[in-house]
Amino acid sequence: MISPRAGDNAQVLAVTDALGLPFETRRFANRSGAIALNLLGGPAAARSRVEHLDAMAAPWPDLLLAAGTQSEPICADLRQAMTRDRHRARQVFLGRPWMHPDRYDLVVTTPQYRVPPAANVMEIDLPLHRVTPAVVAREAALWAPKVSELPEPRIAVLVGGAINRYSMDGRTALRIAREAGAYAAQRGGSLLILGSYRTPASAMRALTENLAVPATVFDWQRARREGNPYLGFLGLAAEIMVTGDSMTMLAEAAATGKPVFIFDLGEGRYAMRRTPPAEPRTSPAGLPPLGSRFKAWALDRKVKVTNGIIPVRLHRDTRHIHDRLLAAGRAAWFGDPFRAGNPSPIPDDAAKVAARIRAMMAEKN
Repeated sequence: MISPRAGDNAQVLAVTDALGLPFETRRFANRSGAIALNLLGGPAAARSRVEHLDAMAAPWPDLLLAAGTQSEPICADLRQAMTRDRHRARQVFLGRPWMHPDRYDLVVTTPQYRVPPAANVMEIDLPLHRVTPAVVAREAALWAPKVSELPEPRIAVLVGGAINRYSMDGRTALRIAREAGAYAAQRGGSLLILGSYRTPASAMRALTENLAVPATVFDWQRARREGNPYLGFLGLAAEIMVTGDSMTMLAEAAATGKPVFIFDLGEGRYAMRRTPPAEPRTSPAGLPPLGSRFKAWALDRKVKVTNGIIPVRLHRDTRHIHDRLLAAGRAAWFGDPFRAGNPSPIPDDAAKVAARIRAMMAEKN
């Protein structure tokens, strides 16, 4: 199942690559409001909010791969249709299901989602992806002429979106522009900036308008029209900075073997890192400190309201993945020195998932 979400699709296709079996893709898109319906009434209730779905009918597949809660209404429908036709297909879900995990034959998840252990739950260290040295090198060669005038070293800046209590607003974008810009200026280099589908247009404008160093900026819509430079930027960059909300972009950046820096979307005691630095009188971007009484109250209220609406099992804690990248020597917090040396090897999780699926498929129903 292929959706408009690049991170979800990367995981699905990484598994198909590792399996090496014949496969077909079916694309879908949800209308606005499907997520709320999913939360309030369950995935089956959200099925009516599917805006587009490539035709799916018998003969049914033996294996269905899906990722992201947007796919769950369709998974539920297909499960019913195949049951009516007395066809037994295995369903594998990648990520964190909003439905109970026992609805799937296998759930492949990462520590951030805190899915309870179960016989059909497989936890891996990082999100799956398709980034390899060969792919990155090929894309870098294609994009090199378009950034040839930018001075080296080039630092890629990969921008995600809001998550939990952390905002991707004008203030955050201004911090990224000033702090990443100052880092590039110190080294006499430039920035390769790319937003994602989760990055608000207002944030990208604020970031672009406040750059004081040589840079090229691709927002999501421009990348869709002119070609996506994401893999090319990974190959052309000497170092990579990733906002701390995106686990997939962090995993893909780490796969390059280059220095990776995690940009903390929070500040002071509201930082993403477990042990935040002492809150300065002003932030490194020259902005007033975050820890004003009103801002602290607003953040606390936001977290309490969110926690009251969303069930505990659906809460997300990105610190688990941050911790693993830091401990393995594959990333450092932006502003801290990168620890040079030999990082721990990244396990081939896609191969492990494929092996688990093959064994499951070989079992008798």
